[in-house]
Amino acid sequence: MQNKFITREEFSERLIQLFAQGRISAYPRKRRDRHILLKSIVMTLTNGKDYTEADINQAIKGWLAGMHEPRGLDYVGLRRYLVDEGYVDRSMNGSRYWVLTPGPSAKWFEPDVGEVDVFSLVGEAKETHDKSRRKRGEVRKKILDAATELFSQKGYDGVSIRDIASKAGITIPNIYYYFKDKKGLYQATLQGSADNVLEILVKIDDPNASFRDRFVALAKAKMRLAKQKNPAFELFLKEWVDRGGSPEFPPQLETVMSKSFKYMEEMIAQAVQREEIRPINPKLGVWYLVDLIFMRSGKFLSKYMKTREVLTDDEVEEFVDLILKGLEKKD
Repeated sequence: MQNKFITREEFSERLIQLFAQGRISAYPRKRRDRHILLKSIVMTLTNGKDYTEADINQAIKGWLAGMHEPRGLDYVGLRRYLVDEGYVDRSMNGSRYWVLTPGPSAKWFEPDVGEVDVFSLVGEAKETHDKSRRKRGEVRKKILDAATELFSQKGYDGVSIRDIASKAGITIPNIYYYFKDKKGLYQATLQGSADNVLEILVKIDDPNASFRDRFVALAKAKMRLAKQKNPAFELFLKEWVDRGGSPEFPPQLETVMSKSFKYMEEMIAQAVQREEIRPINPKLGVWYLVDLIFMRSGKFLSKYMKTREVLTDDEVEEFVDLILKGLEKKD
């Protein structure tokens, strides 16, 4: 037997945590939470009413919608749980359903729990929670934007947490609320920069263009980012140059580089299928291109970081042709 009745306060608090704050991802394992969930469904049903199976299904679907479609729950499972726990009974052939009164409520809940407006409670709490989350997201973005710009200009050692806080227009404790330390912030900044650059490049890519034209377009896009002094691109390049041009990336970039390699692999596979390049293993093709690009672009990147001079469009096309020479079809 449970230790005590579920009070109105506990009932409301747990509904907010589970449904407004999104802490539920499956039917609850804790018995009290299960009864709170089932009670909240029964409170939206009508005592003394006969429900057909279609009616009860629709009522539970309405509850799911009112609770903002919680993950891991479905109307079939919930209907079964309502019957199994004694909140709802059904006829032998399953054609009729009705609410049992008082049912389990008498031994689990204090009487005033029934006065709670479940949908209003969760709806208002979710709105407040979402606003707070959006605000936290905005603050975090301000921190990352400021850090990206400063790290790209001065490097890791040349920037302090105080500098970033001043640039972002927030307090130092605010930064430590979102990030453990300067290293953690830098890693998040680097990851975000790489994601940002990849997103920009993917958006301008045209899958219907030839393999060479796609490669040229991507290379020119990178030159534009460099010319615009895009902070994310600058930080990404700075990290690579500071590491001595090594094609091995730090752990925080492994995910985004994996996405990049997968994207290039699909480009190569498509080019092979179209017979634009000689038949090769796309995975090996990616590593060939990556190694060659790193080897041939090292001098340019080092020079760019000092002079900020970018390649012209003609130079980009010549560079791409040199890179792709090894993939040409042999007569």
